[in-house]
This record gives sequence, structure tokens and C-alpha cells, in this order.
Amino acid sequence: MRTVLRGAALATTLALAAGLAPGSAGSTQDAPRTVLDVRDLEQGAAPAIAWSERRAGRTVVHGAGGTTTPVPDGVTEIAPMGSGHVVQTAGERPTTTRWYAADGTPGRRAWRTGDGLAVSARGGAVAFSGSRGRVWSIDEEGDRVLSFNPVPVTGKGRAVALRGEDCKEDGSSTGCTVYVNGVARGFYTSSHGIVDRPPHLRHVSTGRGPWLGGITSVSDTGSCSAMLRDWRVRWRTCDNRFSDVSPDNRHVLGLPAYGDGFGPTTLDLLATRDGSVVRSFTADRGGRSAVYFDEVWEDRTHVLVVTFQAGRWAVVRLGVDGSMEYAVAPRRAPDLAPPFQLQTR
Repeated sequence: MRTVLRGAALATTLALAAGLAPGSAGSTQDAPRTVLDVRDLEQGAAPAIAWSERRAGRTVVHGAGGTTTPVPDGVTEIAPMGSGHVVQTAGERPTTTRWYAADGTPGRRAWRTGDGLAVSARGGAVAFSGSRGRVWSIDEEGDRVLSFNPVPVTGKGRAVALRGEDCKEDGSSTGCTVYVNGVARGFYTSSHGIVDRPPHLRHVSTGRGPWLGGITSVSDTGSCSAMLRDWRVRWRTCDNRFSDVSPDNRHVLGLPAYGDGFGPTTLDLLATRDGSVVRSFTADRGGRSAVYFDEVWEDRTHVLVVTFQAGRWAVVRLGVDGSMEYAVAPRRAPDLAPPFQLQTR
């Protein structure tokens, strides 16, 4: 569940799912802390993952290798795929998903979809969902599109996680499973043709390989979540909602359990195995620190976030060791129109 500036809140109070393991995540009280004040940081290297930038009336995607690809404005999700990128756009028009070649040439088809891309652990497949629960994937060949049995959601689904690197079942692949959230709950659909609910979770927040995390209950004061490995609950927490899992599966990002206001001001780095807090990035007590959006792991020890502070947007690199530096230097843009978007992983 990446932090974005849009998206409806869950409206129904959900009962705590049965069957949770007794383990609970650790407290943030004893974790090392870094205040999320991103003014006057040192300039570091450019992001090592794809990111988009809107400047002077045009938007380009910066590839990890330094390439630039022109794409439409209103980018909300990016995922490298084959020789190009799967790009999701929104804004004043309905959310649309399309593949773009490295030179910006659009693919043969565009889809009206729900928000969100689901990306496999190594980036070999990307999935998305449309109206009436329809689900599609695009694989590393770029223009090969596969469809799945639809999930029973109303409206447009939100693709969240994908397990497996090749959704076409053949002699060298066992296929994939795509997790999709509806308004009321989450489901999965697989290349085997199976459609069902993920165990223990009402909504899926994140997934990578054998790990799957999501919300078990939500109320007016917060939410509770559980982290599963191979569909068995390993631990639970009511302190955080989950976001991206690190490339080595050792850490998961923990957002505040209750989302409110313009954007979150605290971010916890949690140990995936037991939920213990490895590092907390916290707000300044005077309210002068940054808010952030679009948090994603850059590598196994660094997180990239799009920050807003003192009227300026930036891409900031956060280290597990508490370090902070600019990956993209700050610049001014409208408060509700961040000029940067990070790759979905």
C-alpha cells in the first residue's frame, strides 16, 4: 500500500480476522530514530531505480541506466518491463495503463483500470485490474498480454502484489498469482484459473516472494495488520500498515496505522521475520519536518521517498543506518502535484 495523494479510505469497520498467530511486532520506543528533516541534505547519486519527472510541461521516465522515455503527464505508477515501461496515468481522465517502448512509442493497447500495478519480485511480470474484476499481466516480452479469471469485486480492482515471474504456464514456468483489492476485501486470481480470498487478510498491502502482508481490521482510530509467510501468519501489529518489502526480504516498510492529513510524517523499517523495528524516521515535535509519499526500496539497505517540506519536493534516500541524502534535488511545484514518481516494485 504505497502512500499516494489519492485513493478512497476504507469505509467499513472490519472484524479482526480469526486465526492470527500469537506473535506481535516490537515497539518503536527502543528503536534508533532519525528526524525526517530533509532541508540542506548532501546531494547523492541519482536513483538506481526508474523514476519520472515532470518539468516544463512534459514528463519523462528516467531509467536505471540513465535512459529517458517521454510519457504522458499524470503518471501515478511505473514499472520497467522488457525494453520499455508499463505506465499508469490518472488525473482529470480515468486511470489508464499502457506499455511504452524506450523511445516513448505506445503499445498497441491501453486499458481503463483501477489504481495500482502489481510487480513480481524480480520484475519479470506486471499485472493490473479493471472493471468487473478483470485482471491482465504483461511479461518481459513487453507486448505479450495474458488475462486471468476475474475476481469478484465491484467497480475497478486495485492490483497489489504478484507472485511468480512468468504468468504463462509452460514447461519452464509454473505461472503466477495476482492479488487484487476491492472496496470490501481482497482476492487473488492465478494462472491456474483459481480465484479465492487470501487467508487471514481483508486487504493485501504488499507481497514479495513467499511474504504477504495486509490489513486484518480497520476502525476510526487505526488498523491492524498481519505478515504471512507461505500463507501462515508470522506476526501481527496494530502500529503500522505495510508498504514495500526489501529486495532481500529482510525488511518491510511500516506506515502509520492510521492515515490522515496531507501525508505521513513517520516511517518505520521493520524486520520481516518478526516485525521488530530496525529504524524509525520520525516527525519533528515542532511540526517542521517533511511529509513523504511513494516510498519504495532502492536496494536492500536504502529506501527512496518523495518528500515535501518548506514548499519544495525532493527524492530522498533513507538508509537503514539512519542516513539521509538527496537522490533528486529539491524544487518547487504545486503542493498537490508532486513532480516526481518512483518505480513500483
